Amino acid sequence: MKQQGAMTDDEIATVATRVLRREFKGLGFEDAVVRSEEDFDGASIIRVAAHATRPVPVSRLTNALHEIRSQLIDRGEDRFVFLDALDPHEETPVDEDVE
Repeated sequence: MKQQGAMTDDEIATVATRVLRREFKGLGFEDAVVRSEEDFDGASIIRVAAHATRPVPVSRLTNALHEIRSQLIDRGEDRFVFLDALDPHEETPVDEDVE
C-alpha cells in the first residue's frame, strides 16, 4: 500500500533499522541515524548512517541499500537514499566479506 507524501525520518529509521539488523547480522549493528537533507542541486534526499562494531563489506552495504530503497518505494517514498556504514575503527566500508 503506497502512501502519499514524504515519510518522516522516524518512519524511515524504522524501515532502515529492520533491514540493517538482518543485512548486517554478525557485524555488531548498533543503530541507524536518518536525516532528511538537500543535495547539491537542492533536491530532497535521505541520509542513513548505520553504526556497527565491525567493518561492513561493500556487498552487504549495497544489498542493504537496495532493500531499504525498495521498501521505501513500496511505501510511496521516492527520495534518493544514501547509506553509510561506520564503525568505531573504520570510516569506510571494506571490499571483502568479514568472516
